[in-house]
Parts: sequence; C-alpha cells; structure tokens
Amino acid sequence: MDVQRWQAAAVPWWVTKVGLVGGWVVAFYFALSGSGAPCTVAQPCEPNPFFSIAMVPWLATPLLLLLGRVLTGCAMGVAFGVLDIVFDPSAPTNVPFGLYAVACAIVAAWTIRSRADQHAAAGDALVSLPDMPPQRGVLRIVAVLLVVFGFLTFVQYDLRNDEVAQHVANASRVDAEVVEVKDTYDVWVELPGRRRIELHPLAPEEYQVGDKVPMLEDGAWVQMVSEPEDFTWWLALGGAAVFLAILLAARERRRRALWTGPVKAVRLQAHPVGQRRILLRHNKDDIATITTFADLGLEEPLYHDTEQFGRVWRGEEDPPVRLEPAEILVAGEWHHGGQVALLVEGEVVATSTLSRVRPRHTVHSAHLPGEPVTAGTPVELPHAMWPGDRRRTEGVLLLLGAAGALIVLKQYPDLFVVGLIGVQCVLAAVTRFQPLLRFDHRSVVLYTGIWTYRVPWAQLHGVRRAGPQLMLAFGPHGDVITTPHLPDRQAGEKLMWARARSLIADHPGERVGRKLNISVLVGIAYVGLILFI
Repeated sequence: MDVQRWQAAAVPWWVTKVGLVGGWVVAFYFALSGSGAPCTVAQPCEPNPFFSIAMVPWLATPLLLLLGRVLTGCAMGVAFGVLDIVFDPSAPTNVPFGLYAVACAIVAAWTIRSRADQHAAAGDALVSLPDMPPQRGVLRIVAVLLVVFGFLTFVQYDLRNDEVAQHVANASRVDAEVVEVKDTYDVWVELPGRRRIELHPLAPEEYQVGDKVPMLEDGAWVQMVSEPEDFTWWLALGGAAVFLAILLAARERRRRALWTGPVKAVRLQAHPVGQRRILLRHNKDDIATITTFADLGLEEPLYHDTEQFGRVWRGEEDPPVRLEPAEILVAGEWHHGGQVALLVEGEVVATSTLSRVRPRHTVHSAHLPGEPVTAGTPVELPHAMWPGDRRRTEGVLLLLGAAGALIVLKQYPDLFVVGLIGVQCVLAAVTRFQPLLRFDHRSVVLYTGIWTYRVPWAQLHGVRRAGPQLMLAFGPHGDVITTPHLPDRQAGEKLMWARARSLIADHPGERVGRKLNISVLVGIAYVGLILFI
C-alpha cells in the first residue's frame, strides 16, 4: 500500500463540511432574500406539492455532507439546483441554487476521482469474502416502517386536500377587517358577525389595522383568499421518510455487495481507541478509523491495574513492553466512506465504514501521547482557567448565528435544518463562555460540550502536554479528556501542584461525578424557543 499517495488523494474534510455546508447556507439566504413576491387576491400563494417534495433533497444536503455521505449529498444539491432552474422561473432563486449545484458537481467529480486514486494506491491484493453475507438486520425493518409511514402521510395529505376542496366549493366570500397586529407576526381579523380569528400570513408587515382581507368562510372553516391553507408539509414529511428508507436500503446493498466478487484487501494493525472504535495503522502510519457494534477483543491490556497506568502516565515508571498489535484484513471499498469487511483468521467478524482519523483518536493505552507534566507552579485555590479572547469572539459569532437561525425559522418554520444548525451554534457558544477547568482543594471540574466531570484529586492520574493542549487521565478505567487550547502555558504545572497538595489530605471513597453541562439545558431552552415563539 502506498500510504502517502492514499492519504494525499483524499478530498480535504473542510471542502464538504465547511465549504459546501457554508455554501448551502449562503445560497439559501440569497434565494430567500430574492424571492419576496407578495401574495395577492389576483395572484394567491398557492401551495406547491412538487416544491414540497423537491425540498426534501435540498434540506437533506447539509445533513448528508456533515455525516460523510459526500456523493449522495452532492447529488441531492445538484438535483435540487436543476429542478429549481427547470421549474422555477424566478431568476433570484435560480442563480444561488444553480451556482451551488455547480459547486456540488465539482466536488462530486473531485470525490469520484479521489476515491479511484485511493483505490489504486491501496495495492493490488484481491480476496473473496468467505461464507455468505450476514442476514438482513434491523435496518431492513426500519426501512420498511419508514416506507409505510411515508405512504400514510401521502394518504393523509390526499384526505386533507379533498376536505379543503369541499370547503372551498361550499364557502362564501366575505371581507374581514384587521383589528390588531400582535408581535409583528400575528394578525387578528374580525369577520361579519363580530367573530375574531388569528391569522399567520407570510408577510404580516404588509397588514395594518383597518385593512380589508378577503376570506372564504364555510361555517367554522375560514381561509384567506390570497394565502390558501398549506398542508403540503405532509408530503415533505412523507418524502423525507421514504428518502431515509432509500438511504438505509442503499447502505445495506453496498454492504452485501462485498460478497458478490473479489474485493481490494489490505492487512493492517488494529489499535482499539475507545468503545467500539478501532484505529487502523500501516507501518506506524495512521490510515483510518472504523466503528463496530461489538468489542472484537483485538488487544490485551498493557497494565496490571489502574495504579500502574497512573504511574506510567505521570512518567514515574517506564511503560510496559508493548505487545505486537493485532493484525486484521480489511477488504472492500478502499477509500474514505467506503464499506469494508474485517477479517480475523479468515473469518468476517464485522462490517464497517472507513472514516478519517481525527485528533481525538488517540491510542493512549499503547503509545502515550505528549510529555508528562510535573508539579511546579503554585496557585491560589480555588482557581479557574478561562478561555482566551479568540474563543470568546467565536462564542459571540455563534450566538449571532443562533439568533439569525431563530429569525429565519420565524419567517420560514418548515426549514427545520436551520433549527438544527442554530442548536449546534448555541451548544458551541455556551462552552466558549465557560471556564475550561476549575479546581479547588478537593477536586478538578472538567467542562466538555455535553458533560461536566467532577474528578477528585485521588482519581486524577496525571496530566500530559500535547502542544497547547493538556490530556487528563482519570477514573478507574483510565479515561482521557483532551482540553481545548489553553491560553495559560503553566496550566498543567498548576494542576499537578494542586493535585500534589490535595493528596496530602486523605479523602477516601470519593468517586468521579458526571452531570449534564449547562449547555445542554440552554440547547433545550433554545429548542423551546423554536417550537413556541
């Protein structure tokens, strides 16, 4: 295997997860700002069933790209751009969607060429997988249930369509008067007979108290003439369910296709790096990571107990002699995102997807990262280490992004993808206004994106420095957390000094505590704003 060529052939991760996802947001913004045609009685805003279904691939595009389904995500972006140009006569929307489709097509072509180069660089060895492909599992059942759900939503749309058509046929046309505009979004009108109802028009700023609004009335049923009731969201929901079922079926088909003929195979070293995650290495070069649903038992523990691991982690004892890592045969689609089968002693033990190696994929149990930090800098307790100005600036920008997402959702409530982006912005912003570490005489508190850990000093094994970051090992299982960039260069020495001082006083029986970070609660509150405002 030509490792350097294989790695160089890959499309950089930021091209899709930053470039295309950011381009999607920009294209959507310009399309919305350029499509402001008002709804009038002469030209009402009729619901468009075709557009609702076509929005499914458009909204799925950023999610697929973020999940690593590059070709599928690019195909959806291209498909929507072509559909918009063909069926939408509005030039302000054609331009951003068309340009985005071109960008997706370029990245898709680049990805196809990249995968071909990676496949060629993986060598010439071919194998045929033994036995038969695994039985179709729960994904098949989920796909069938999604198809059934999609069918039911289509039926519901048809029933609602017939119901509204019957009301329209029996309705009489009346003029309602605007009597109140609340919060700039809710418009209250009064019908003949002094009956008041609340409307949510697409452009509430166009309405003033005293304006006349043509309405259709059939008993208790009322509808604006210029904005007929839109329930095509049933079609979008059903289309999303069917689309997800197709994705699951396609993934299952790719997995089972590994047994249809000879496939490319490479023998690699396997290093467990976490729960059900394995790092694949070739001659000390990191290649990829894979995730399995079960522990394959590929590596024997290096340490006799937690105390020995702590001494080695702190540099007080030489690491034990490393055992030769287990080797497995990885066969299948030899590129990032490819489906592969894992063979041990000639038997397929699992199937997985080749994923990129991330900095967090550290094999701390085999080759210790960084350098141990010793006690050296006294500090007044309690003490907190706060993020620098750069992370605070990032937090402000993320909060602005979350606020912008709320504004967009208020105008266009069907764009749930924008809501997901807003939630991510809120979660990331809160962590940038929290202390990175906080410690006192009894424990150190570690703040992560989801969890907040309280680690008694007796449970902290030590600190190792890897560049501007610190790696803290703690707990009975030697869990490791890597901090963000710490502006205080003496942070590790301060931590170890506080640990050494606190260990003088014995605090037996204390355990590592874990609770949800406040960012999760803020994220839930943000979701509440999306749903109820």
